[in-house]
Order: sequence, then structure tokens, then C-alpha cells
Amino acid sequence: MHLVTGNRFEDFSNAVGSLPASQVLARLSGEDALQDIVLGQGISDEERQILKLLVKACGGRVHDLAADDRRAGRSVCHKHYAQNQLISLPRPVGKDVFEADLLLDDRNEILSDHLTGCHLQGMLLVEATRQMFIAVGETQYPELDVPKDAYVVFDRIETRFETFAFPLPTVLRQTVTSTKTDRPGRVGFTAVVELTQPQGRVARSEVSYTIFDRAALQPKEEKLARLAVEAVMAQLGGTLTVAPVAAGATAQMVASV
Repeated sequence: MHLVTGNRFEDFSNAVGSLPASQVLARLSGEDALQDIVLGQGISDEERQILKLLVKACGGRVHDLAADDRRAGRSVCHKHYAQNQLISLPRPVGKDVFEADLLLDDRNEILSDHLTGCHLQGMLLVEATRQMFIAVGETQYPELDVPKDAYVVFDRIETRFETFAFPLPTVLRQTVTSTKTDRPGRVGFTAVVELTQPQGRVARSEVSYTIFDRAALQPKEEKLARLAVEAVMAQLGGTLTVAPVAAGATAQMVASV
């Protein structure tokens, strides 16, 4: 079997003998029949589709250990570009327990400026965790009347990295430990999110977060923003020179300075 990973994981490829996706595609296009390939991380959606088609045309097999290779999408991941959407749509696997697959494209924003050694960056795992718990809160609890046009506020993210994670099949598993619906327009969650690879668990996070109705939270956020600016001006002994109000902005921002 040949393990296929993203083109940027050169150190990993050199250490374990995996093949970059671009090299495999070139070999398949040149009628070099690779009969058995295993898909790792770092492969784009387009590469994944073409690899499957070409290997199948050669009579070979593609082993994709992801239960779902479709990204959860822009509205669920809160990311505009597909390469920055790290997870599949969460799926229920038990009471208050959900799983999703890590779907890493090596053009991801976190990898674009720093890639050292064979392992996946810790901040990449944290971002995948963030996308997971937001997705679970927004898509898996319709009975709680979770706000649709929402702000998500994190109260706590505590992550323990237990071992190196590598560009291999990865599952995120979230266990929701409590929900809170004591005030209208908001739903609170606490949860544990674990990332596992075939060799075992690589990271575990305890999280606490609240999903707010945007219309209810935005005025409070803007008030805090004004107070923060006033604190800067007070520290400097000056006053803020206010820019013209943009179309659609609230006059309240100018009047309070």
C-alpha cells in the first residue's frame, strides 16, 4: 500500500516513505498503476476526487478511513474558503456524543506560514477543536432553540497535547457534558473534545462556550469596544478624533466619544 499525504509534508514523507499527492497524480496520469493507496491528511478535495477516479480506472483500491469526506461547509465551520474548513459535519454516535473527521488541505491558513518537522501543529488541532464545538452547538441541538444568526463566545478552552499528531486519518469526538438555557437568546455548553488517530488519542480539550443571538449581543460588544478605546485615550491623556460615520454604522459610536 502507498500512503498519500499533502505536498507540503516533505519531512513526514522523507521519514516514513509516504508519497505527495502531486507525485501520485503524475504517476497515475502517466499510466503508472498504483493499485493500493491510503489517503492521509493534506489532500485537497479536488486531489481526493481525482485520485479516487484514476486509481479506480486502473483497477486499484483507495482506502479512505474518513467516515465522511465532505467538508461541513462555510456556514458550519465559520470559514469562507474550503481549505480552511477542517471538519466534516458532526454526526451523532451516542447520547450527547458526536464525531467528525479531520479533513486537512495543506493550503490551510495555519500551515501557510509555518510547517516544521513531521507533525501537525498544535494550533491546527485547536482550530479543528473550535470548529467542532461550534458545529455541534449550532447543528445538533434544535430542541434547545439555538440562535441561528449567532455569535459564539468562548469562556474556556483548555487543551492537553498528549503526543504528536501526524498527517494521518483523524477523528474528532465531542462529548457534551452540560447545556444551559436559563436566559432567552442564548444557549451555553460545556464539553470535552478529543482528537484520535490510529495510534491513539493525540489531544483532549475541555471547553465552555455560549451561542448568543447576534442582535442581542452586538450592542453589548460595541459598548465594550467603545470603553476599550476610551481606556487607551485616557492612558495617553488625549481624546479620540472620530472618523466619519460609515453608511449603516450607528450614530451612538460617535456620540459616546
